Amino acid sequence: MVTWEMPDGTEFRYTGAAVTDAALREFVLRFMSAEGMSWDVGKWDDSALEVAFLRRFGERIRITRERAMSGVTVLVFQPIPAGI
Repeated sequence: MVTWEMPDGTEFRYTGAAVTDAALREFVLRFMSAEGMSWDVGKWDDSALEVAFLRRFGERIRITRERAMSGVTVLVFQPIPAGI
């Protein structure tokens, strides 16, 4: 599992083994830039993020959102096994 935290505390958590923390950070920042997203992940389209992840890494994922005890948002990137 790898994680990356934005300056506002929002955390991105990838539960697979194919992506490094540096690659996850780069992906998120490039997605924000390419899609014209703000730092407010509450306004992000999770399905667009899933498609962008598939294009970049060749792996299907499902994104779930959790709220940490501290109140920050955690986006969990869960790989979808092949054949499902």
